[in-house]
Amino acid sequence: MRRMKLPSHKTKIVATIGPATNSKKMIKKLIEAGMNVARINFSHGTFEEHAKIIEMVREQSQKLDRRVAILADLPGLKIRVGEIKGGYVELERGEKVTLTTKDIEGDETTIPVEYKDFPKLVSKGDVIYLSDGYIVLRVEDVKENEVEAVVISGGKLFSRKGINIPKAYLPVEAITPRDIEIMKFAIEHGVDAIGLSFVGNVYDVLKAKSFLERNGAGDTFVIAKIERPDAVRNFNEILNAADGIMIARGDLGVEMPIEQLPILQKRLIRKANMEGKPVITATQMLVSMTMEKVPTRAEVTDVANAILDGTDAVMLSEETAVGKFPIEAVEMMARIAKVTEEYRESFGITRMREFLEGTKRGTIKEAITRSIIDAICTIGIKFILTPTKTGRTARLISRFKPKQWILAFSTREKVCNNLMFSYGVYPFCMEEGFNENDIVRLIKGLGLVGSDDIVLMTEGKPIEKTVGTNSIKIFQIA
Repeated sequence: MRRMKLPSHKTKIVATIGPATNSKKMIKKLIEAGMNVARINFSHGTFEEHAKIIEMVREQSQKLDRRVAILADLPGLKIRVGEIKGGYVELERGEKVTLTTKDIEGDETTIPVEYKDFPKLVSKGDVIYLSDGYIVLRVEDVKENEVEAVVISGGKLFSRKGINIPKAYLPVEAITPRDIEIMKFAIEHGVDAIGLSFVGNVYDVLKAKSFLERNGAGDTFVIAKIERPDAVRNFNEILNAADGIMIARGDLGVEMPIEQLPILQKRLIRKANMEGKPVITATQMLVSMTMEKVPTRAEVTDVANAILDGTDAVMLSEETAVGKFPIEAVEMMARIAKVTEEYRESFGITRMREFLEGTKRGTIKEAITRSIIDAICTIGIKFILTPTKTGRTARLISRFKPKQWILAFSTREKVCNNLMFSYGVYPFCMEEGFNENDIVRLIKGLGLVGSDDIVLMTEGKPIEKTVGTNSIKIFQIA
C-alpha cells in the first residue's frame, strides 16, 4: 500500500476555474498547489465548456489521488454588463457614458446592460457601482432604454461584470429560470455543491433544496451566498436551512456600508461555526495577484484574519479564473494557511474551551463533541477518526478547529466530497460493511500512524447502521 502525506494546510482552498486554468495541465497544477474545491462560475461560459471542466477536474484528481469537490456557482438575478469590444474598456473620471439595454457591443461611450428593466431601477442622482464597486457612476438622465451617467471613479470595466444599485429593489425570486437549467445540468454531471446567489430569505434555500430532492440529488450541498442586506437580516433562518455559507464580500460590501464588513464577517463566521456548517470567505482575497506575482501585505493579512475568525475555506475568484499567476495564488493561500493555523494551534485549547461554552447542549452529538474536546485537551491524541453516514459528526468536531486532523470514513462518495468544505477534515471512501479494524489497517498501511500512537474514534454502533454517533473510544495503535 502507498504511503501518503496529509496536506500542509487544514483550511480548504476554493479556486475558480476559468480561461486561465481550464486545461488539464493547469488543473493538475492547481490540485498539486493545494486546491480542495474547484468552483465553476456559471455566469460565464457554456454548458459544453463546463462539462469539459468537470471531466478534467475528476480525471486529474483521480490521477493525483487527491479528492477535489466541485462547486457550481449559480448566477442568480445579477444585473451584468454585456459584451464589450476587446473584452474591456477603460473608463476615466469625468467621462460621460450611456448604459443601454439594447443588444449591442460596448465601447468607451456605451455600456450594454443585460437587464431590460434597468432604466426603471434608477433615478437622476442615483449612484451605480460596477465591478464590485471599483467603478462608480452617477445618474444624469434616464430614458426609456438608456441611462446617461458620469464616471465618478474610473477603471477597467470588463465584459459581464456585475452592476449594483444599492437603493434598487428587484421584485423577483433569487432562483431564476436560468438557475433551474444550471441545476439540472449540475445534477446530470454529479456536481457536489450548488452556490445559491443573492439569497434573500430561507425560502430561497428551501426552493433549491426541494428542486434537488425532487430530481434525485438531495445529497447535493446547497451553499447560501450572503451578499445582500436581506440575507444578513435573515441569516439565522438561512443558516439553519443551508448546508453551508459563503460570505460573498464583493456585492455585500457594495450593498451595505463597507466599514461594517469586517465585523459582520466575524459574526457570520462564528454563527456558522456554532451550527457546525462550513463557511467560505470569498472575494478579493488575493485580488492583486490577478496581475502581480506577489500579493499586498493587506491581502495576506486579510486571508490570515479570515482563518483566525474560524472560516473553513478561503476562495479565489479572478485570481485563478483569469489571472496571470493562478498557481502562485493557490500556493500563496496554502502558505498563509499553514503559518496561520500553526499560530492558532498555539492557543487552540483556550479557544476551544471558550467556544465550547457558546455551543448548544442537549443532543447526543453535542455531548460527544464536548467529550472529544475534553479528551484532545488532556491526552496526546494524533488523529480523530470519524466513521460517518452523513458527515455531520466530522463537521461538528471541525468547528472547534482542533490541531489534529479529523480523518472521516464513509461509504458515500458524495459525503466524502462535501467534507472537502470543512476545515481539517480528510475523508476516505470505504467499502460497505467496514469496521474499526478496516480503518486501523488503512491508516497504518498509509503510514499515517505507527505503534504506540494514540487515536480517538467516534462510533455509532454498529458502524453505518445506527442512527448516529453515540460513543467515543480512545486507544493505542498496536
